[in-house]
Amino acid sequence: MVKPRRALSLLLKINLLLGSLAFAALAIFSAQEIQTTRSSIREEIEASNRIATQLLARITAIYSRQGPVALAEVLRQTGRVRANEIRLYDHAGELLYESPPASYKAGRYAPEWYAALVTPAMKATVIRVNAGTLVVVPNPTRAVLDGWDDLVSFMVIQSVALLMAYLLLSWMLMRWLAPFEQIRRALLQIGSGRHDVRLPALPGREPGEMGMAFNRMAQAVQDDIASRQQIAQAEARLAAQREFTQALHRRIEDERRAIARELHDEMGQSLTAMRSISAALAQNPELRGKPAGEAARLLFETAGASFDAMHRLIPRLRPIQLEEIGLGDAVRDLVASLQQAHPGLRITLEMDLAQHDAVHVDAETCAYRILQEALTNVVRHAQASAAWVALSIRDGALRLCIADNGHGADEPLSRNGHYGVRGMRERAEALGGRLAIGPAEQGGLQVSAWIPLQEETV
Repeated sequence: MVKPRRALSLLLKINLLLGSLAFAALAIFSAQEIQTTRSSIREEIEASNRIATQLLARITAIYSRQGPVALAEVLRQTGRVRANEIRLYDHAGELLYESPPASYKAGRYAPEWYAALVTPAMKATVIRVNAGTLVVVPNPTRAVLDGWDDLVSFMVIQSVALLMAYLLLSWMLMRWLAPFEQIRRALLQIGSGRHDVRLPALPGREPGEMGMAFNRMAQAVQDDIASRQQIAQAEARLAAQREFTQALHRRIEDERRAIARELHDEMGQSLTAMRSISAALAQNPELRGKPAGEAARLLFETAGASFDAMHRLIPRLRPIQLEEIGLGDAVRDLVASLQQAHPGLRITLEMDLAQHDAVHVDAETCAYRILQEALTNVVRHAQASAAWVALSIRDGALRLCIADNGHGADEPLSRNGHYGVRGMRERAEALGGRLAIGPAEQGGLQVSAWIPLQEETV
């Protein structure tokens, strides 16, 4: 795996840029100095050669009659002519005289590459004399050496000046960029999870504004995380409450089934026995027309009424139809029994349970209990002449709606004492559903419930 290259810091980039600019400036200054030196050497050598040629031409004209030997002696007495090499040859080409070496900066020479840059191209001057030849050759080596010494001195001074300026700028940049380094470290700490990091007041306009913006951002991030944690805790508590409520309703249904079973098995048998005994006593010839016979008859009637009341109570405790015939038929049976018990109330039922097999048993019980409670409220409190019940399966959920044309609610249903409404809402929410109560189009109340088909995993 190829490791990503580490990026250069801003301070290092600026230092590299400043160093490059300083080096470029030094190079430009040096090139300009070399060009100036080259022009100066050309002018100096040309002027020196011109003067030397004119002077030697006059000397040659004066002493040429005496012969090359006399001219050589005059040249020896004249000595070295600056920036020129003088050679005297006889008619046979033998060297009679050559200029002595320069004593100025003797033994030192400029580097060859530098000499090649600044040395101008100049030709030797040949002067014909009597029985000989005088050759004057320009020699700019001393001027070139002066130029080289000047260039070295210039570069040293410029380098020191640029180095001092570079160091000063680097120090100033370090101070100016120090707040940005604080901001960078703070951002890294925020990224590592330390959301309580805050920046102090930073010097400078831009760093100060960035520091304040960072602190506002960090505070917003911390507040958002705290809010998310609170929401997560609230959702966890809600899920726990929903699970508890769901378990509580299951427990209540189990207890209702147990009570219904006890009533049917134990109390039913006891009431049946009491009816049998009281019937036998009432038919006894010895007790007919006597107070004991009348008491036996009253006992028989009371036991029968208790038996009927028990049989009416058992379906409310345990919806046997729901377990035996399913939700659709249980709802039809419930509506029919209420219609029969209250002939003044017309109940219209609409059902679409094509996907009934997909309904979880808890969702069936929840829908049945909500319908049971809502219709009971219509019968007891609404004073309605008509009610409408709609039960369907759409979009993966049971949808239940109960509406009436009664007088509605005279006071908020959320007040203390409306435990039936609270129970309906808790049942729906325990399964991840919803329940809403509001005015109906027919003038009364409307109860709407939405219950997921499948049991939610909490």
